[in-house]
Amino acid sequence: MKKSSYKIFLIAFLSIFMFACGDEPLTTLLNNTSSAGDTGTLQPQAIVSDAPLSKSGEQILGNPDYQAISYGAFRAPTREEATVPSVADLKEDMLLLQAMDIKVLRTYNTQIFSDTANLLEAIDQLMAADPNFEMYVMLGVWVQAQGSYTANVDNTTGDAALNRAEMDKAIEMAQNYPEIIKVIAVGNEAMVDWQAHDIPVSVVLGYVNELQGLKADSTISADIWITSSDNQAVWSGSDPRVSGQLNDLNALIAAVDYISLHTYPFHDTHHIPDFWQVPADQAGLTDQQKIDAAMVRAQARVVEQYTAAQAYMLKLGINKPIHIGETGWATVGSPGGEDFTQSGSAAADEYKQKMAYDALRTWSNEFGASLFFFEAFDEQWKAGTENPATHPEKHFGLINMQGEAKYLLWDLVDAGAFNGLERDGLQITKTYGGNVAAMMDEVFVPPAAPVTNEPVAGEFIVLGISLYSNALAYGWDSPETAWAGVNDDTGVLTVATDPDTAATWGWGAGVGIPNETSNLSTSTQITFEIKGDAAFGFYLGFQTTKGAGTNHWVRFNTGSYTLTDQWAKYTISLSDFSDFASGNLEVVNSPFTIADIYETSGGSAPTLSTIEVKNISWLE
Repeated sequence: MKKSSYKIFLIAFLSIFMFACGDEPLTTLLNNTSSAGDTGTLQPQAIVSDAPLSKSGEQILGNPDYQAISYGAFRAPTREEATVPSVADLKEDMLLLQAMDIKVLRTYNTQIFSDTANLLEAIDQLMAADPNFEMYVMLGVWVQAQGSYTANVDNTTGDAALNRAEMDKAIEMAQNYPEIIKVIAVGNEAMVDWQAHDIPVSVVLGYVNELQGLKADSTISADIWITSSDNQAVWSGSDPRVSGQLNDLNALIAAVDYISLHTYPFHDTHHIPDFWQVPADQAGLTDQQKIDAAMVRAQARVVEQYTAAQAYMLKLGINKPIHIGETGWATVGSPGGEDFTQSGSAAADEYKQKMAYDALRTWSNEFGASLFFFEAFDEQWKAGTENPATHPEKHFGLINMQGEAKYLLWDLVDAGAFNGLERDGLQITKTYGGNVAAMMDEVFVPPAAPVTNEPVAGEFIVLGISLYSNALAYGWDSPETAWAGVNDDTGVLTVATDPDTAATWGWGAGVGIPNETSNLSTSTQITFEIKGDAAFGFYLGFQTTKGAGTNHWVRFNTGSYTLTDQWAKYTISLSDFSDFASGNLEVVNSPFTIADIYETSGGSAPTLSTIEVKNISWLE
């Protein structure tokens, strides 16, 4: 994304600052009978007698003595057969996971590359060499739509050749490693509607029924459980696409041995930001308390989504265990797009990862649910080489690519759990050199929830003699591309922009209150006076966070609106602004904005250009 294209959305980020916080534990945990909104009350985990067993005869799933984790083997920047780790490399990883007290792994494919075959061989060798070594596998079978990840994807049918190859290899592996493979999961988020590779529920159901038939005739061990791993919206029946396939979904819930549920409050901080933002009644908390309270909300989100899936299942008259097939927390996040840094949700850091891990492990252990935390090690290949090294998908691991244990594992490093173990020739040390203060310097307080002012009747004066109460004028990347300020004596807003720099990066300036919005829903038009010496085209308008779009513009110097060196008064109706024919003014970030985007600014004038505006009002 271009630098300017995300700047113009972000007045609310002006007041987010970095704080160093104390190293205090998160002690507020949800009780396993907590209410979860309109989904009802969480019921106790279903008790079963036929769950997969360890070699010592203990149930593996839902057993706190058998902690689980998602595992990806690749260490290189690309994922291809040439970069598949060796059996020796995988043994290194298994011994590190053993040192973390992990005994159950989740994988994602069977034959696309040879990584899973190597992994099973590595575990088999370690178990043969040491009778005390235990590592069991939830074997993922990758299934996808025909033409997935191409321009010709057909989400109404499955990729018959690839899916069949994955299934055949899973059956072969289950026969060859019955003491290691304890679960086969058909599909990874293969039904949720936002996935590029999603397929009809009926396709997954067919493969699940096939595997259950193979268990029944002893082709594979009856000790292996069969499931599918998907987003919580699928299992609660609320996913938009799955809601039209409820008969197949209900049959799938009846067919699986348990539900493997994905729940990601980390991602919800971007897609559903209101639950993450600090509510008004917590504004007086300390920064540390705001961070910890946010992590309590994150845990509550997991329990709420778990409860919704459980409630849907119970309404069918079915009561089976539900285990968490994936949840996790990235420690690094790029700005722009899904922004998890201080300029966005402020979610990605090592402190919050530890808080999420500790709280959810505690809850799931007490409740009796396995939790496959995503993931064991950072993986460079994820999100592709086209994305920066700071992309969050590359940073969900507990150990990074430099062999450094992240904050949640520091206690194990101190206890000597990794002594004598290496990864790629690197001894396991601590991130930040073990300096808590340095780590906490990169922990950010969650953003405040926006405050919405009441609708203004008659006239809302943005700028008269001065700006409206508590508002400020701001320029993006000031003073690099733009500067904005109001002269208190004349009541004139001046925006100064360098067209040479703006031609490359774009520029923008506006008026607003950090972390507040205004409800101007009674307004129908805006009026203002304007003059200046900027000869290039620019956009003028306002910003909202509700409706068809976020930025609403008219274009100056290329059509009906022209800037001259004399004051000109304009009154512009809402319907004249872009993306606003049927919009509303309920949530206005900035009631006045001037900007230009990408390379459309320009001009060779070496001097600063200025735009002056006064008497800005919204009218009924």
